[in-house]
Amino acid sequence: MWWTADAYVQLAAARARMEAEAEAAARARAAEQARRAAAARAAAAERCLEDALQRAQERQAEQERLAAFLEHAAIDAHLWPAFTQLLRSASGKPVEYGVQSPAHGNGLLVYSRPRPGRAFTLAGVVCPDPQALAQWPAELTILVPGQTWLARIQAAARTPLKVAVLNPITKQCSFLRITAQPPDPTTPSAGHASSSPRTAPPAAPRPRVRTSCPPRWPPTRTSHTPQ
Repeated sequence: MWWTADAYVQLAAARARMEAEAEAAARARAAEQARRAAAARAAAAERCLEDALQRAQERQAEQERLAAFLEHAAIDAHLWPAFTQLLRSASGKPVEYGVQSPAHGNGLLVYSRPRPGRAFTLAGVVCPDPQALAQWPAELTILVPGQTWLARIQAAARTPLKVAVLNPITKQCSFLRITAQPPDPTTPSAGHASSSPRTAPPAAPRPRVRTSCPPRWPPTRTSHTPQ
């Protein structure tokens, strides 16, 4: 069999070369896959960072845009994101914020979209000046951040009002229907002072309170359009 020994050696060498080449190709493919995976992770991390920076810039720009309103409403800028999160949770719908509206007591206009494909409509006003409540639309919800604003709204109510209290500190919300407050009988009309003895005004009726926000806010649509 000596005449076939060289052929076996050559075959073995060729097989060894083929196995080495296949192993090298596999290592190269694995290295390329690892390189691509690392590049994809780096690109994803960069996109996440860019998105985070963009969101931070948008939040900063929004707070600068709302600076006058936040001062009007006495809301800490750091608590505003918590307030908007409560509003989104209570609404269950896409929400957008408009501008301060002098026609609505310098309150901030809030728009919601009832369903995809529909236009945003005016659904509420955040912290309107109580002096603007004399002829407040019955179906336009008033949004306030706590009991201080609620007390002011309740004291100024001259028509039935719907109020949502969204407390950014306690993360709790409630929905109330406030009845109109009777005029103070101890206050005489202009030019007609009363000579009868003053009597204490009747106790104001307590608002009906729902201890948690309804699953869908606002409960009804309005016909207002964005300004």
